[in-house]
Amino acid sequence: MSSPVLLTWLATRNDPFERIDSGGAVRDPGKPVPGPTLTLLTDPASSYADKITDLVVFRQGGPQAAMHTRIYEELAKELAERAPSIRLHPQVWEHEDPTDHAAIYEYLRTNLPRIRRQFRGRELVVHLSPGTAAMHTVWVLMAETGFIEAPFTAVQSFRANERRGRPAVVPLSLGVDTFFKRWQETRPASSTDKQPNILWDPRQFRSPRLQALYQDARRVAGLRVPVLILGERGTGKTTLASWIRVRSPFRRPELDTQWPAVPCGQYTAETMRSELFGYVKGAFTGAVRDHEGLLGRAKGDTLFLDEIGDISKDLQRLLIKVLEEGAYQPLGSTEVKHTDLRVLTATNLTPDLLRTELDADFLDRISAFTLTVPPLREVPEELEWLWPAVLEEAARRAGAHAKYARVGDVHLAHIVKVLRGSGLPGNVRDLFRVAWRFLAARADDDAPLTVADAVDYALQALEEGAPGLAEANNRALARAFADRRAIAPDLIADGQLDPEQVIAEFKVWFGKEVASLAGRVRRPEASLTKLSDRTLRNWRGKKDAGGPE
Repeated sequence: MSSPVLLTWLATRNDPFERIDSGGAVRDPGKPVPGPTLTLLTDPASSYADKITDLVVFRQGGPQAAMHTRIYEELAKELAERAPSIRLHPQVWEHEDPTDHAAIYEYLRTNLPRIRRQFRGRELVVHLSPGTAAMHTVWVLMAETGFIEAPFTAVQSFRANERRGRPAVVPLSLGVDTFFKRWQETRPASSTDKQPNILWDPRQFRSPRLQALYQDARRVAGLRVPVLILGERGTGKTTLASWIRVRSPFRRPELDTQWPAVPCGQYTAETMRSELFGYVKGAFTGAVRDHEGLLGRAKGDTLFLDEIGDISKDLQRLLIKVLEEGAYQPLGSTEVKHTDLRVLTATNLTPDLLRTELDADFLDRISAFTLTVPPLREVPEELEWLWPAVLEEAARRAGAHAKYARVGDVHLAHIVKVLRGSGLPGNVRDLFRVAWRFLAARADDDAPLTVADAVDYALQALEEGAPGLAEANNRALARAFADRRAIAPDLIADGQLDPEQVIAEFKVWFGKEVASLAGRVRRPEASLTKLSDRTLRNWRGKKDAGGPE
């Protein structure tokens, strides 16, 4: 069994020993009192003594950096003598105010997922005793509201003079049954999609688009009104439906692991009707007993109709009555039954296409509230946390050793940069395609690739292939312009931006596309654009670096 990992703030008044004041002299040099970190790690009365092999120490930078560094070095020296097997992993928080709750939260929110990936599967022991009151508060809230990914234990430590009969280390649990904890355990019952599912985790969101989307979802969750979820394939529509359900009063906890859902595209009209409405014995050949449909099972809960654009016209008319009155008849029965449920629907069709596929009355009723999940190319900020999560999930599903899913910061930054510049038409599914190729290259027992070569090999899964660094930067810059987004800071990590190259590539692309379009519509190029034929020829031949004639 892997050893636990200790996470702790540096105690400037008590590490490694009790001091007269923060950063000051040790109170009793002749017989110093061990501080909270030494107590937990080395006191014989501590349940974690001699069990911790990795210690993550958070300390401040900013104006007090010199003092914090000195205290950290004193702690490291003391541990080298008392517990030499412990490996230290220092973390520096470049902030000057240790009472700033929001800044502490933002720092931990960003760094905890990275630490969780580094020590995947190992128990994180979160030490609540050291640090300021603000640090304690943020730790407790994150632990109790599900922001720290399991397995973990939050603990307090007590020095010998503080125990008063208590153990040296005490686990802390307020027992809060939080939304996040419940949501992570919830999955729809009838989803047969074998594609691995990554939760769109609001704790990690960086983009205003997703933050606003889930804020809207939170607002509508408590209302028994139908919600239509729009979005391209692979954007997380099912995850958003799960999120709404678990945040709403229309949820029966006993159905959490298998809540009523229908992937409409996988049923014929007949089988879907029996799946939804149920049937009585003898209703058709093979109906040897009564069968309760999902409308009955979903009473008091939420029904999720995925791929709603594939539902038949007859079923749409039958469902209107369910939406308006909660009334339905099982197949083969004359008895009218009633159900009290909430309906969520989803589709990857555009609104215009959906209007051609669905009856107007039915569409009006299911779209009382509409949410649109943005494609990944419009929220590229999320790739920084989403890509590592996808790689780890891919390794777990593929049965690959966790070590093959490790990517250093330099290679991770390169992957994220290329992904940001890619169209990602499959969204999260494209991320999985890249992940599968990376794992295949790293886990090859006969000829494993280096991490660098595996990254290049993996990125070939993208439709555009594996662009070089300069090309990836150009694509990301062009996409930021097209989407009217701010330029990402990581684009300047490798040097100055070169918009001239982007402009030159656009000219070549535009010139070739106009020629192709002219052939398809059988019209002269000059009639399709304000540019002259000569300019277009120059652009295609990369001869004209200036503007149009």
